[in-house]
Amino acid sequence: MMIYRFDCRSTPDGLTQWASVFDEDGNEVRRIDRDVQQETVMQFRLRVGAMLEAEGCVADPHQYTL
Repeated sequence: MMIYRFDCRSTPDGLTQWASVFDEDGNEVRRIDRDVQQETVMQFRLRVGAMLEAEGCVADPHQYTL
């Protein structure tokens, strides 16, 4: 079962956020970056979470929230 997790980091250019999809072994197989000019953090989480769940992925049970 594939799981996904949201993550963010502060960079010199500002806050960067992405969603990572992991396989059963914990290897990252996909990364979706947020376009900070196009959507808010909440819009990104709702859109990407719904998209990944439609593809059969589940949210990481140990997901941190900001």
